[in-house]
Amino acid sequence: MPEDSRARLIAYLCQAGLSTVRANAVLDAYAHALAERIRAEQGTTSLENGHHFFSGMDFAADLIDPVAA
Repeated sequence: MPEDSRARLIAYLCQAGLSTVRANAVLDAYAHALAERIRAEQGTTSLENGHHFFSGMDFAADLIDPVAA
């Protein structure tokens, strides 16, 4: 079984009938939606506040789904 949590989830989704390409797309879409929800609840993005290094939830959202500069 794969060590990486993303790889384990992809393997599970493939066992459930999704293709690898579709499983990756589903996981990417979920991660993007989660990061956008975190940013919306914070009311600002790390790019707007200018400093995001360890700035709480914005930093977490950027780890999940980085904002393009």
